[in-house]
Amino acid sequence: MARKPLFEVIWQSMTASNAWLVFAAAVGAVSFYVFLLKSAPRGNGRVTPSISNSKDGKPSLLNRMRQQQFKGHRVCIAWEVLAEQGQWRDHAKEALVVFAVDMEVYLMCRVNCKQEKNEVLEMLTGISGLVRHRILFCETAKGYESFCRQIKPALVVIQNEVQASFLSTVLPNVVLVGANVPGSTVTCISSIYDLLLQYAA
Repeated sequence: MARKPLFEVIWQSMTASNAWLVFAAAVGAVSFYVFLLKSAPRGNGRVTPSISNSKDGKPSLLNRMRQQQFKGHRVCIAWEVLAEQGQWRDHAKEALVVFAVDMEVYLMCRVNCKQEKNEVLEMLTGISGLVRHRILFCETAKGYESFCRQIKPALVVIQNEVQASFLSTVLPNVVLVGANVPGSTVTCISSIYDLLLQYAA
């Protein structure tokens, strides 16, 4: 007498309900496996940090400053934000010292003569992290716009309202110090110390 295959014997010994239970379990297992495959992360898992524009649903520039998202990025700062009539503004040097260490700072300085240029360089002597070739000089307001368009910084800190409005159309993050530009993407603060407070928070 020929023996029946083991699988056939087991199948015949099971009731109809048990058979459906096994079938349902098998389908469930396959479905779960497919779900895991689709949910698995792709690529090598590396995330490249980036700085997004200030738009709806995204953190404000000051929040991103607090999160130190500009660390290691290019930053252009107008000299007028830091000094006035040959003197440092309140906490301006302190802010520059911190930013120059953590960021790639470019200083944009508008001067009228060589003597003014030398005075600026003398004030900047000894500031760690500040590189000479990133201290830029020009004689007109248009010079700042040219610098920014060439450097393409992640952040611009400037004092002129007209320049801030223009630069906000070509650069993602523009900070205006000491003034206000309503209805624009420009971030307005009272002094560069406000940025330092956010960065050090």
